[in-house]
Amino acid sequence: MKKFIIPVLLLCIGFGSYWAIAEQQEPEVISYIKEQGVTIIDSFDAPAGLTGYAANIQGQPMSIYLTEDKQYALIGNLINAQGDDLGEEALYELVSAPQNEKVWQTLEQAKWIQDGPQNAKQIIYTFTDPYCPYCQRLRETAEPYIASGEVQFRHIMVGILQENSIEKSASILAAESPEQALQQHIQHSGDSAKNTDEQTSAEGKRRVEENNLLMEQLGLMATPTSVYKDQNGHVRLVEGMPMGDEISRMFGQ
Repeated sequence: MKKFIIPVLLLCIGFGSYWAIAEQQEPEVISYIKEQGVTIIDSFDAPAGLTGYAANIQGQPMSIYLTEDKQYALIGNLINAQGDDLGEEALYELVSAPQNEKVWQTLEQAKWIQDGPQNAKQIIYTFTDPYCPYCQRLRETAEPYIASGEVQFRHIMVGILQENSIEKSASILAAESPEQALQQHIQHSGDSAKNTDEQTSAEGKRRVEENNLLMEQLGLMATPTSVYKDQNGHVRLVEGMPMGDEISRMFGQ
């Protein structure tokens, strides 16, 4: 077990300024955690004499709770008898919300294909692989909302699932009308998935590779991964096929 030696001052008279500085020093256990690659964003109030810290490691939010004596740290969720995560709101406001807003701004500048009306009130960015069955299922689920004018998908075409995924995505992006090429793929996905000899331009392939890199930089692993704003304007991220109430929230219902 890692041991820390905390110096004890026996003489207090005349050292008021020293104590003021000492009180501002970072607890050693927090310094140790930071040395492990954890980024501390800010602190927040917590019950039972604990001090909460909102942090992230490799882009993933993390809660840390420092004991009152500043000797020990607890990492993970702090819950009450009702099962409420007492740090969830602070972690979202201090870590997830700013991160997600940056993700949204980044996706706005990405190479995406519009799927749905220009004036739709709900915008959903989604990473799409042409051979992803769950991407197809998500699009089928969204069809009534897109057809009614409520939702606009913005497909960020990637190539990660099959050997020729990049070529297929590139052929869609390089088409004279990427929007029409995407719709043709959506409507005939079973047949088009078998066609591997489409002419693909270097530009189309470059765009797909940029999207692949973007997905990697954001720490995303699955398709579909969708990003949308909820009714409160908070940016939400869903990896994989959304289920249950998440579908309604995603479509702005």
